[in-house]
Amino acid sequence: MQHRAAALLLCLVAAGTAPARAARPAASAALTAGAAAGLPVGAPAPWFCHNLDCPKFTVVNTTDDYEVRYYEAGAWVSTDVEAYAYALGVSKGFQRLYQYIDGANHAAVKIPMTAPVRTLISAAAGPFCKSNFTISFFVPFAFQKDGAPKPNNPDVYLDHSPAFTAFVAQSGGFVMDDFSVTRMAKRLTDALDRDEQPYNADTFFFAGYDPPFRLMGRHNEVWVVAEEETGAQTS
Repeated sequence: MQHRAAALLLCLVAAGTAPARAARPAASAALTAGAAAGLPVGAPAPWFCHNLDCPKFTVVNTTDDYEVRYYEAGAWVSTDVEAYAYALGVSKGFQRLYQYIDGANHAAVKIPMTAPVRTLISAAAGPFCKSNFTISFFVPFAFQKDGAPKPNNPDVYLDHSPAFTAFVAQSGGFVMDDFSVTRMAKRLTDALDRDEQPYNADTFFFAGYDPPFRLMGRHNEVWVVAEEETGAQTS
């Protein structure tokens, strides 16, 4: 895989002409196999969600370096940002999404905050090595079935994510800049290459679960989407 996922923020790989919206995870044979095996999908939310609604997942396998998780399908609200730096892109996207949950929607209702703030990162084709960021909030469970209200801002959109399997690396502390995010991604893809796990090397997700003012008990994740069934097998 040549560590392409980890190199995105460093612009070491030309990704070609980037689409208007980066590709979302697609359902795979791994998901079907996991569901057929009777995995206990949707266990209680983990501690790092801090009593907020967060996407349901099942831990399929665990290694010293990462977890293999099966994520259920779910709705997110998202916005796309092109920026030179992770922090700038996420800040701009967060403000758009926060305005949406604060009432800038067709129902003019306030929507509860959820976790994590998820960012899909992909390399852009433009000059000076910009990256494309898709920042997303998970739609609260109360709106998952009947649908969340439509955003007022045309740059914000409701986004359905199919079920998918991901390799997930976890870290504490503050991970809020290009170097820290990229380092987490590279460590994960190094481990996946070592284990010969097939994965989508063109994009990855960063998931942050904490506001900036939380000093202790912070939790950060990098998600790399699995491409084939081998990544979801239990040990």
